[in-house]
Amino acid sequence: MTRSTPTTIPRSHITVLAVTAGALMAVYLLLRPYGDADGGDTLAAAEAFSSPLWIVSHLAGAASLVVLAALWSLLTTSPLRWAGPVGAALVLPYYGAEAFALHEIGSRALEGDPGALDLVPAVRDNPTAMALFAVGLIALAVAGVVAALSWRRLHQPGRVAVAFVPLAVIATLFLPQFFLPPSGRMAYGLAFAVAAVYAAITAASAGDTRQGRG
Repeated sequence: MTRSTPTTIPRSHITVLAVTAGALMAVYLLLRPYGDADGGDTLAAAEAFSSPLWIVSHLAGAASLVVLAALWSLLTTSPLRWAGPVGAALVLPYYGAEAFALHEIGSRALEGDPGALDLVPAVRDNPTAMALFAVGLIALAVAGVVAALSWRRLHQPGRVAVAFVPLAVIATLFLPQFFLPPSGRMAYGLAFAVAAVYAAITAASAGDTRQGRG
């Protein structure tokens, strides 16, 4: 059985994954309610948590990371290609708690139980969940760098060879963007989407510039 490599996988598969990851990340950070920017124990935070957009946006964010992991896995045959899927699996539990547990807490607070917001730190600051989340994001970052470099080695020097470098670099900054103000996080989402679309368009134009070396 022949294993697919970055030089045999249809370009359409790569471009679809790149565009999808970028679009989902933009949806996540542009639609996400930011009422919790000043803390998770305020009325504004409760309103943000209880919003349907809270769930929709966080599901989009989680899906973006899953699609990104699949993309990185397609671009390399290195054993480190598994870092992407493993990383995505590690971040999903935290996203699930953030999306659904905080939504229920916010809804309960708005229904007349403001004390429910006292549970927000317990959800967000659970040591095990935070550790898994951090390790998962680091694994995704490593997978992105490995994938971008693998793609570069398979192509002649030029624009196509570095198609995935901007996206890989921006993806490594996913963890730090959590500490930005809302405007910064939205700008990050747009930058991620632009880098993903650039990668997709550039990869689609690869044509015969591929080299037969791995």
